[in-house]
Amino acid sequence: MSSLTLCCLLLLFGLSCEGREILVGGKSNTWKVPESKAGETLNHWSERTRFKVGDSLLWKYNAENDSVIQVSQKDYERCDRSEPIRGYKDGHTKIELKRSGPFYFISGEEGHCQRGEKLVVVVLSPNHNRSNVTATPVSHPVNAQITAKGSGHRLNGAWSSIATACLLLLPLGGLLV
Repeated sequence: MSSLTLCCLLLLFGLSCEGREILVGGKSNTWKVPESKAGETLNHWSERTRFKVGDSLLWKYNAENDSVIQVSQKDYERCDRSEPIRGYKDGHTKIELKRSGPFYFISGEEGHCQRGEKLVVVVLSPNHNRSNVTATPVSHPVNAQITAKGSGHRLNGAWSSIATACLLLLPLGGLLV
């Protein structure tokens, strides 16, 4: 195998292992009290989106009148804000999903959770076998904005060095075979 091929394979492997940055609800300003209980909720969106360990959730919301609180399942069900795991009020909240299993989020503002401003995200196990999952048809298109972590598609650390090496070796490709 040529050095060029090896570099490119390593680069592709690195890109596939990076987590994604997922905009909550698929667009800005979805973290708010739903307009109606019968309409689309963030949990409907979450059920249609696959989350993996290493992905990050990104909330974009008005920090003047809202916040995000990570809570236990019990506090999620009760809309109890008194013992949060973590709380955020910056309007641009980013949380990395570091383990598999459920994550529970509610609004930190009085009455918002009771009116439906809450979210459960289930992160798949790294050993999850996709062949055991039955696909459920969706009657409307799924809107999700998912990007590679970071700004755009920039690479960090070692992967940046590998990409640079590949670019330098590319003109020599014919000589290395």
